[in-house]
Amino acid sequence: MFRFGFSNSDEDSEVSAKSDTGVSGEVEWLPAAEIFPATTAAHVNQSTSTITCGKYQLKHVDPMTIPCDLVCEAERLHSDLLPAKYEGGLKIWECTSDLANYVLEEGVVLRGKRVLDLGCGAGILGILAMHLGASTVHFQDYNSSVLTSTTIPNMILNCAELQDMVSTRFFSGDWTSFVQLLEKENNKYDCILTSETIYNPDNHAKLLNVFNNCLHNHGHVYLAAKTYYFGVGGGTRQFETLIAEDGVFKSTVCWRCSKGVQREILQITFNRELKE
Repeated sequence: MFRFGFSNSDEDSEVSAKSDTGVSGEVEWLPAAEIFPATTAAHVNQSTSTITCGKYQLKHVDPMTIPCDLVCEAERLHSDLLPAKYEGGLKIWECTSDLANYVLEEGVVLRGKRVLDLGCGAGILGILAMHLGASTVHFQDYNSSVLTSTTIPNMILNCAELQDMVSTRFFSGDWTSFVQLLEKENNKYDCILTSETIYNPDNHAKLLNVFNNCLHNHGHVYLAAKTYYFGVGGGTRQFETLIAEDGVFKSTVCWRCSKGVQREILQITFNRELKE
């Protein structure tokens, strides 16, 4: 069984993720594409819930009301995801709240900045960035269905009055082709916010490549994740090792919670000695 869930049960740690999801051998990742919001306004009429981020009460479409065959298939396999098919974007994971609260409590400056909400899911981090004065917010999630059924409706629910002041775009697909898509436009971001995106070690190099190609020289990445994901082996320690071996970036743990499943936030910046 692989579930991100927040228990420390032995069951979660003992059973392999791949055996439950039925995935073996090579997987075929979805190509990147830009998704346009005009066709999704009807979804805003769905049932909503609220998540509290500091003084902000952010509405989001209730994931239980979203019809999604991929979610049903994942649940049938007792998993929260289907590798290369569905990456869990309809749920709001605990580390998203950690990072949202950290941004608010530490006063991370986003006003006038270009921000990427990478692996955005419900889009909470990008929506918060819009309220904090970002000039540009781009949302990326692996599944286009997540963007159209929850991310874009959530943005409309919370930021209707900001849409004319903030430039927003939405992208789906695999990170490798996402980088290739953005390279054509020379898009760089001042800040990349990303949560629960290092659970699969097979994708760590892809994620680091996004940072390398999409972050401004003096930009910052804030990555929220668990120290270890039972069943698949990813986590902050392993990702820190990759960063150190690669040498392009440096990382520091800027926040830590040791209660229950241990969670952290990494602040990642370019190694100045290499960039200057």
